[in-house]
Amino acid sequence: MPRRDAAGLPPTSYAVLGLLAVADVPLSAVELKTRADFSLRFFYWAPAVSHIRKELARLGELALVTAEMVPAPRARHTVVHEITPAGRAVLRGWLDDLPDDEPVVVKDSVLLRVWLGAEGEPDQIVRLLDQHLARTRAAIDELQWGRRRAREVHLDEVTRLRHSRAVGDYVLRRMYAELASLTQLRDEIADRPTEPRPPMAGPPPLHDYDEPE
Repeated sequence: MPRRDAAGLPPTSYAVLGLLAVADVPLSAVELKTRADFSLRFFYWAPAVSHIRKELARLGELALVTAEMVPAPRARHTVVHEITPAGRAVLRGWLDDLPDDEPVVVKDSVLLRVWLGAEGEPDQIVRLLDQHLARTRAAIDELQWGRRRAREVHLDEVTRLRHSRAVGDYVLRRMYAELASLTQLRDEIADRPTEPRPPMAGPPPLHDYDEPE
């Protein structure tokens, strides 16, 4: 279950409030999903449209966002949402609250598979890392495109976007570091394939030396 704060809101609620606050224009759930895909997914996560709608309903019941039905090009109408002054106040309160025990959760399924690689085929692990390297390069290209596009439309001159730009720069630096580390990991695995252990074999010893008697 997502961890909730004193206001009873999970972190994803604040992510949705933040997207609306940064955009500063009314957005539909689909538009929020698109913006999350271009920003949040690189350092938090991009919730599904259904999850975003659930959070919008929760925030609407608390009068933290508004909902307005407007005409849509490909449908009769769509619902757009905007953050309210109360929503900004709640978001600001969450930002000002600095818990000293807030964990940073890392779940890397690729590294989990590599960690368990001795149980499988070495070539498969190398292919897995090659695929992950390709995805990382594609993500870097996407971030670089976003930076260029932001400069073209002069978003890099908007003062209130300074923090989101700084996070984008941080994510890009982290991606380049990830690319270098993944390349080293891939080369290490490829050069030193590990023979799979036989079924039901016990765990390897913790040390490569005998304990003194």
